Amino acid sequence: MLDTVINEDIRINILIVNNEDALHSAANIGLTAQELRSLFYIKIPERLFYGLTRDLSHLDSGNQLVNVKIKIDQNDEYEKLHLNEKLIEQMNAHSAYRNKNYRVNKVISQDSTKSIPLQIIDTFMGMVVFLLERNYLKDTDVSKIKSDLIYRFLIEKNNLERFQQQIRLFQWTGNEELTQINIAEYLSPFMVNKIAFDMNEITKVQKILLRNPECSTKELRETLGYPNTMLGLLLGYKDHLTGLGRNTYIKS
Repeated sequence: MLDTVINEDIRINILIVNNEDALHSAANIGLTAQELRSLFYIKIPERLFYGLTRDLSHLDSGNQLVNVKIKIDQNDEYEKLHLNEKLIEQMNAHSAYRNKNYRVNKVISQDSTKSIPLQIIDTFMGMVVFLLERNYLKDTDVSKIKSDLIYRFLIEKNNLERFQQQIRLFQWTGNEELTQINIAEYLSPFMVNKIAFDMNEITKVQKILLRNPECSTKELRETLGYPNTMLGLLLGYKDHLTGLGRNTYIKS
């Protein structure tokens, strides 16, 4: 599913806020952390949505009105702030002030556990956070499994290039203008680390199979000390050794 989405004509803007920068900015004008959250919940989504709608004029060569519908994650705090209504006001104010040709006429709250598009965006955000925080360096089974899922997604077709093109990262550092972050700076060390890890593990698998060609997948997994949750990782290694490719077992 992620492979299908990343190869569509989409844009994903992700805005990163450093908590220390935010709290420092709030302290400068005497705001509490809660007051800051309330203001940010209005301003940050508005900036993100504006970044996605600013170029909508290219969708209609005749400069006719483009109607926009926004879907946001369901959140009790959003409802208390009347975020839906305020987003409509802010976005349409942007459009009118900058003489754009779009109008936001609806903002819908959706339960992310029941919305496939929101789940997909959550997954992409989780992947980005995993890379930014370099969680792949943690020596845990969970980290190894997540690293493998991300890696197998990136090596499929030209997904690595598409991932860098379609996902844009911005960071707020206390200034009016956002700073764009080059995601390639975080992808490169991940790919290097993952390839080195895989080569080491694949060598172990190969040695075991050379000693015992009839070794079952279960025996191989137990010999390597892999829990059952890492079965996918092992199947990918076996396919790699037979020349089928890391994602063959998923597609079959």
